[in-house]
Amino acid sequence: MTTTIDIVLFDGVDELDAIGPLEALRGAAARGADLAVRLVTRTEPLEVTGQHGLRLRADAVYEPGAEVLLVPGGGWVARAATGAWAEAERGDWLPLLRAAADAGVLLAGVCTGVMLLARAGVIGDRPATTHQEAKADLEAAGVKVADERVVDAGGLVTAGGVTSGIDLALHLVDRLAGREAAEAEARRLEYPWSPEGAAVQPGGAAGPRGHTITTEPVAGTVRAIFGGQTVAESRNALLLRETGLAPVTYFPIDDVRMELLEPSDHRSTCPFKGEASYWNIDVGWRSAGNIAWAYEDPLPERVDLKGRLAFYEGRLDAFYVIED
Repeated sequence: MTTTIDIVLFDGVDELDAIGPLEALRGAAARGADLAVRLVTRTEPLEVTGQHGLRLRADAVYEPGAEVLLVPGGGWVARAATGAWAEAERGDWLPLLRAAADAGVLLAGVCTGVMLLARAGVIGDRPATTHQEAKADLEAAGVKVADERVVDAGGLVTAGGVTSGIDLALHLVDRLAGREAAEAEARRLEYPWSPEGAAVQPGGAAGPRGHTITTEPVAGTVRAIFGGQTVAESRNALLLRETGLAPVTYFPIDDVRMELLEPSDHRSTCPFKGEASYWNIDVGWRSAGNIAWAYEDPLPERVDLKGRLAFYEGRLDAFYVIED
């Protein structure tokens, strides 16, 4: 199955943070790696101006659905008016990053793009790295800072400054398409990459140290509203808490108006929960793609999610609990 990778663009992005990984990932895809790589902006216009004046045009406006979301940096250390610092202060990307993390998307951060992930609250107890001049900020955010070029902590992969993004991209090729594909792309780039260059957290994709998932019943009635209609209502909802991520509410499928939902072709894989299937919603006058997901055949340790479905709460009109 093709793995879709979205690379975030915004005004003030460090050009090499984005283009370095793009070159390596699309290069590997052109030689047979089953990867689809896109540049995405949060909104239109699709054209952004990089930190050094290069104009870049995205392929699309970001919509949830990619298996990997890669966030570059730029402008953080200088507290520039555009770039990662400005995006963190504006806050528009933060809920989207949290929603991606909630859905089990593999998050990747290059240079000070890692600071956006930290500001979104999706790193948690996992170790990470960033540009050398931003490591103090990362540590101040409560993150365990690793003095490495690339750090793989399962659902989170981070890289140091600027050119480290190429190392991160080749590591992703290694992880997603195999060692042979990564080594072939490194040779094409004439880049001195070594598979031992990434510090893989013990346990790898199986879960970083300190990672926990717990579930508990929600006390009361949970209601989800979209397009003016109640699309789910349940007294038997389940709240899932996962290290470093916002809590997620799962409804019994019997309590969801499935006639308003249509399965999409998108799939994603969470190393802790299994493969997720997604649904679009259409209430007649309003629709949204990939707004809900479920683990139809979850991993054995997450069998409590079987027969349940969750929504991206931030994309609903309203989501609340009516206490008993």
